[in-house]
Amino acid sequence: MLDIEGTVSPLSAVHDVLFPYARDRITPWILAGRPGTASVASGVREIVGRRLSAAEVAAVLVSWHDLNLKHSPLKTLHGLIWEEGFAAGELTGVIYPDVPPALEAWRAAGVGRWIYSSGSVLAQRLWFSRTDHGDLLGLLDGHFDTVTGGPKKESASYQRIAAAIGVPACEILFLSDVAAELDAARAAGWQTVGVSRAEDDNPDVGSHRAVKDFGDV
Repeated sequence: MLDIEGTVSPLSAVHDVLFPYARDRITPWILAGRPGTASVASGVREIVGRRLSAAEVAAVLVSWHDLNLKHSPLKTLHGLIWEEGFAAGELTGVIYPDVPPALEAWRAAGVGRWIYSSGSVLAQRLWFSRTDHGDLLGLLDGHFDTVTGGPKKESASYQRIAAAIGVPACEILFLSDVAAELDAARAAGWQTVGVSRAEDDNPDVGSHRAVKDFGDV
């Protein structure tokens, strides 16, 4: 089970490219009532707990974006915006070069390969289908996000995912660059490995066994 940002892909690919691309389009998307707006707006109003105009919904979404919050309506909107960007050829998924060979080797060995990221499943599939290493979707068995899996820092999410894929917790290995996510996975009985890449300033993965890239797994 693999995280994306800082694990499979450079932090810069998300923070310096995807996030600014989405931010510039949040308000125009909501005000124009583009596809998915009604569902996203409903989710925002539910979280905020009161009625909001379209302009207020957009303002909340921009605020969440700037605070890097993981609320599902925002992540859903990100995916919709990025879908358009990928289709237009304006965006490309950036994958560390050690990742595709590892995915291929694990597939050959009969090891399941899943993604669990805060980004929506739609965004994940776009990211892996149009990468700088070609279409990698065929190397993955499936995807989980905060809607289908739950918050990444809660152990219940990992229990839910284990049940969904039908694999005993002790047989699942989670790779992430975030110590709190790894802690939650371990609390759910998963095995854990912290990915601490030099390109991402060697993040502290706490007490978890650390690797520098997928070649060390």
